Amino acid sequence: MLEIEWKYGTPFLKGLYFVAVRIGPEAGCYDFVNWNGSSWDKSIEGEVVAFCDAGSFVRCISIKWPFEDKIKLRSESRSGISLEFEEA
Repeated sequence: MLEIEWKYGTPFLKGLYFVAVRIGPEAGCYDFVNWNGSSWDKSIEGEVVAFCDAGSFVRCISIKWPFEDKIKLRSESRSGISLEFEEA
């Protein structure tokens, strides 16, 4: 099982985050949600109880790109991870 290093409260930087949303006393879900600097831009009703920046989340998992392109992952300080494609 993948363990996420959850953070609590509110993020310091604007951007995309993987969040845990409490929907009710016995329900919840995960989603990717944008933090605009003062609130969560979410379409789900509920309370964001924990978050992880999208870049950290992607570095925790191993996903095969759907095509056979040669890809290099490049870390970016604000936006997390970007993909650079090379000619095959």
